[in-house]
Amino acid sequence: MNWPATLIALAGLLMTALGAVHLLYTLRGQRLDPIDPALIAAMRRTPMHITRETDMWRAWLGFNASHSLGAIGFGTILAGLAVSDARLFAGHPLLTIWALAMVTGYLWIARACWFSVPRRGLQTALCLLAAGLLALLR
Repeated sequence: MNWPATLIALAGLLMTALGAVHLLYTLRGQRLDPIDPALIAAMRRTPMHITRETDMWRAWLGFNASHSLGAIGFGTILAGLAVSDARLFAGHPLLTIWALAMVTGYLWIARACWFSVPRRGLQTALCLLAAGLLALLR
């Protein structure tokens, strides 16, 4: 594997790792729970406008878990494409745009809504991805 492919694969693996840690934190422990236990109780008592079949707490867990699976899936596909044939990116501009848009989108959300650890991880992933893509396109 050449070094541009390695950079792209590392970006994908970093996205996968961020998603996996997020899923672990969602399903185990209290790291993503509100500090105030009264808020959790209120979320468990509060249905959503769209349906009474769930409550805000279960929706919160589901949103976090599905978000994690999205990052894991994206990162795995990105790394897999880079390992199998990184030149695919040079031959398919839409693939390059998709990869950059996904990482940039996650970074935008991180800056607007999250905290420093995922933001730094996503900045690193974007730099790795951009460097790998630029090297491929030269």
